[in-house]
Amino acid sequence: MFFDRGNHYEFLSLVQELAAPGELQHPQTFDFNFKNVEKQYESYNGINVKLRYFTRVTVSRRMADVIREKDIWVYSYRIPPEMNSSIKMDVGIEDCLHIEFEYSKSKYHLKDVIVGRIYFLLVRLKIKHMELSIIRRETTGAAPNQYNESETLVRFE
Repeated sequence: MFFDRGNHYEFLSLVQELAAPGELQHPQTFDFNFKNVEKQYESYNGINVKLRYFTRVTVSRRMADVIREKDIWVYSYRIPPEMNSSIKMDVGIEDCLHIEFEYSKSKYHLKDVIVGRIYFLLVRLKIKHMELSIIRRETTGAAPNQYNESETLVRFE
């Protein structure tokens, strides 16, 4: 987390011995299987947090151990929500400006196109500039030590 950089937390760890101690004199293949492992979170690579799953192979020797890791990307396939109603928002300044925003859905997939409308219902001000932005927000921690990081992905003027 932002305030705790450099520290790593293991929230899932399973160990399996692949072979009894002995000598490896020629190439050998060892099968392994981790059955019914609940992966509670999706893999994530953010600004302040990196959540990764990986397999680690450790070969213990008299000298230094040989350690190799291979990342596994975990994605949770979820059924799309049945109700995905539109969103409407009103903003403005009393008796001067009234703007209404409307989005076609309340939930979007990462690959979806965001479709919406902006209605200028009352304009009694001179508008110099207007822009619409898509902002990605990453929240880490829990209150009162919560930290938010925002990044503007795209901006329309």
